[in-house]
Amino acid sequence: MRQGMPEIDEVSGRHLDWQLFRRFVGMVRPYWRQALVSLALLPLIAVAKLAQPYLIKLLIDDHIVPGNLNGFAGLSLLFLLALVGESLLLFAQGYLVQAVGQRLMADLRRQGFRRLLRLPAAFFDRHPSGRLVTRLTSDVENVGELFGAGVIATVGDLITLVFIVGIMVWMSPPLTLVSLAVIPPLLLILLLFRRNMRSAMRKVRARLAGLTAFIAERIGGISEVRLFGQQRRTLDEFEELQQAYRQSTFQVIEWDAALYAVVEALGAVAIAAILWKGGGEVVAGVATFGTLVAFIEYVQKFFAPLRDLSAKYSVIQASNASLERIFELLDEKPEPAGSGRLPAGPGEVVFAGVDFSYDGKTPVLKGIDLRIGGGETVALVGATGSGKTTLTRLLMLFYRPTAGRIFLDGVDLSDLAPTEVRRQIGWVSQEPFLFSGSVRANLDPADQLDDDALRQLLDDCRLAEVVQRLGGLDGTLSERGRNLSSGERQLLCLARALAGQPRLLILDEATSRLDSATEHRVTEGMAAAGRGCGVLLIAHRLRTAATAHRIVVLHRGQVCESGTHRQLLEQGGLYARLWRLQDLNGEEQAEG
Repeated sequence: MRQGMPEIDEVSGRHLDWQLFRRFVGMVRPYWRQALVSLALLPLIAVAKLAQPYLIKLLIDDHIVPGNLNGFAGLSLLFLLALVGESLLLFAQGYLVQAVGQRLMADLRRQGFRRLLRLPAAFFDRHPSGRLVTRLTSDVENVGELFGAGVIATVGDLITLVFIVGIMVWMSPPLTLVSLAVIPPLLLILLLFRRNMRSAMRKVRARLAGLTAFIAERIGGISEVRLFGQQRRTLDEFEELQQAYRQSTFQVIEWDAALYAVVEALGAVAIAAILWKGGGEVVAGVATFGTLVAFIEYVQKFFAPLRDLSAKYSVIQASNASLERIFELLDEKPEPAGSGRLPAGPGEVVFAGVDFSYDGKTPVLKGIDLRIGGGETVALVGATGSGKTTLTRLLMLFYRPTAGRIFLDGVDLSDLAPTEVRRQIGWVSQEPFLFSGSVRANLDPADQLDDDALRQLLDDCRLAEVVQRLGGLDGTLSERGRNLSSGERQLLCLARALAGQPRLLILDEATSRLDSATEHRVTEGMAAAGRGCGVLLIAHRLRTAATAHRIVVLHRGQVCESGTHRQLLEQGGLYARLWRLQDLNGEEQAEG
């Protein structure tokens, strides 16, 4: 496996078949009526199927061999009715089984997607999106097959096998013993195959998840792949992942084919033994020719489900591996849900002694004490990696502080539900994200404002002409808003943040892609549309930060300076050095 794509989805440890199965059965309970009917049809199918060889025996012994055609037509009609009845019962049973399987798949997708929406941001840091897509698509489809092609089919085969053995013992115990002499070695072989087949299916699921994640990542970054001329390297990496997936699939095919071949060979041995033993009994007059023919038919029907057992076993093992991955997702702990309510307030934010580390070892923030007054604009500046964006993520409860507390209007954020907090905060990131759909759905996803209010907001944010070009509020945005320029996407994300009338607006380098003139218009529009909400501004361009009421300088996760633009310049500290550096660069660019 290539570097950078670890097999984090490959499950290891004890065999948990029965634990997984019991949990899976619990998911079938809402559909127990359909499942019970499908199970009840299985004995009827077995009777219709197994009546056919016995009717053949009667036709041979009572009519064909003695040349007596009296009653021949009646038995032939019964044989035809058994065939038709088997077909109709198989249709009804198959329809019910597939219906239950589809409902189970829908339930798993619904539960899995609901859980994804509630998981903390740290989970998505560890799991690429392509792997998660695999869990909700192909893994769910494998589990859907578990009910129909796995559990129910296996129960039906077991019922058929029991009925066959009963009929064979009733007809001729000696021939039955000869026929079933191959069962003990077959069971031993199945036990030997079990461990290898399960391990191979786990690898297949892990390789497929890695391949899906790679494809999703490269499609998302197709422009960068072409820009840097990485087509050949991307193809080579894709081929490496595909080769690993193909090799793991071949292992499953090898074990599957080997199991099928072994069952087929043992079935042939059983038929040969019947011909040897039964032929002698027919010659000796102990058994009838019809009995011999019926026994051959029953043995073929006995080994038919055993020959299919390799396919069913593959389905069960694939479903078992998928169940492990799906239940692992469902068992992930959601982000903590507070129960407190946030009272009305101006949007004052207080960080009190906040520490934070992503990995629990390397500190990112250390002892942060910071107050943002209601309606105040505070700019966070500092070198890359100083903790500016991390501070905003803690404020939006994407992560929790490892020490210290954060207050919003005097209420500890740890006591509040994340959705309650996020409704009061507008956020515009450095990389704006828009969904495919209408402008209205993107601009006001909570459906809080009417059309007049939305149009006024667009005017304030200098977006009216852009939206009009798209066809108005009902105009269509392509995936990620690619039918807009980078600056227009940021403007629309800004309008979306302001649509919820937040107490605090976070701008994480939100104007970094705008030219100076557009940035000035956006600042004016923000002042008009913001309705006095506080602003936390993360800026690398210090000319943008200079307009803030207060500037906070972060250095290596700590607050090293705080004050107005003029005060910080007079102090001659880190901010003043950064200002001089950027100011000199600006003069050089102007001269150039």
